[in-house]
Amino acid sequence: MKTLQKQAGFTLIELVVVIVILGILAATAAPKFIDLTSDAKASVMKGVEGSLESAVSIMHAKALIDSKASGTDTIEIDSVFYALENGYPAAESLTTGTGVDALKAIGILGLIDIDSTASGDFVVTDASPTLIQHATATTAATCQISYPDSAALNTRPVITLVVTGC
Repeated sequence: MKTLQKQAGFTLIELVVVIVILGILAATAAPKFIDLTSDAKASVMKGVEGSLESAVSIMHAKALIDSKASGTDTIEIDSVFYALENGYPAAESLTTGTGVDALKAIGILGLIDIDSTASGDFVVTDASPTLIQHATATTAATCQISYPDSAALNTRPVITLVVTGC
């Protein structure tokens, strides 16, 4: 009588076939996963741009209601003062008056909640134009949002989004 031997393990051919299949899968799937980080950063920047657009619309409506839609002015919401330029949120914070009469008015950055701390996702410049850059972008200048002051009465600030180098 013949005795059957039990197979213990895989044959060399089975191992080679599995390795080849895994190599093919890795070669086709890896580039898609590598590129997702820049897409994610670009999506975050688009989300911040949307927040800015909403904040600008809401503040402009409030300025129109309060008859403060011209020149440099401030508007108060919940005991916080916000700087306006031609009825739209100012690009940078401003201080008016001196001494006891000094008034600190927050610019556009006070209207949106972004983390610009040392460990945060953004590098923010409170100037005109205000720049919001992604902290981990390949090139900061090509992954940013620029918010300038309103150029004239009834002229909405042009928010510029650049995401070519995220």
